[in-house]
Amino acid sequence: MAKVIRAFRERFHNFKRYNVGDEYPEDDKKRVAFLVKEGFLAESEKPKPAEKSNPPNKLKRKKGADTDVDPDG
Repeated sequence: MAKVIRAFRERFHNFKRYNVGDEYPEDDKKRVAFLVKEGFLAESEKPKPAEKSNPPNKLKRKKGADTDVDPDG
């Protein structure tokens, strides 16, 4: 849902009045983009995807490196 930042009447919803702070349904993406461009709606914040991170327990090692073997033994 997009937030209304400037009151207007929506002609595609039987001239329903949307006041500041109301929620506007985002069914029609082109209409929402137009209303954002015209300054009637605030851009909706999309949730950011979680960043992948290496777990602290996994250590990166070079291929073939074996730390358990004693070079002398």
